[in-house]
Amino acid sequence: MRKYAIAIMLLLTLVVPNTAAAAISFGGPINTIIGCLNMVTYTVLGPPRGGEYLWSPSITDTYSFGPPTRRGQWLLGNAGPSYFCLVTVLPLDVRPGWLIMMMGSSR
Repeated sequence: MRKYAIAIMLLLTLVVPNTAAAAISFGGPINTIIGCLNMVTYTVLGPPRGGEYLWSPSITDTYSFGPPTRRGQWLLGNAGPSYFCLVTVLPLDVRPGWLIMMMGSSR
């Protein structure tokens, strides 16, 4: 009986996918910054670890010198799930990005 229980547990660990909330590390200067209608700030970062990221006043833990405010400002932090920025309604302009979970910025 014990052999069957071990075999079933082993089979379940191999078959059932394990999900984890992995954080994406990012860092770089802001190339583009846009205020969104859905109360987030869309930022495009340059190298070394750039991409499209969304800062939210209610979700993002913000350290150092506050939220993203201008081009050239450096950001460093971790991002989590994907989210969107509603730039305009007509014509519809929606931009996807990673939601910033925690970040620090330069002056």
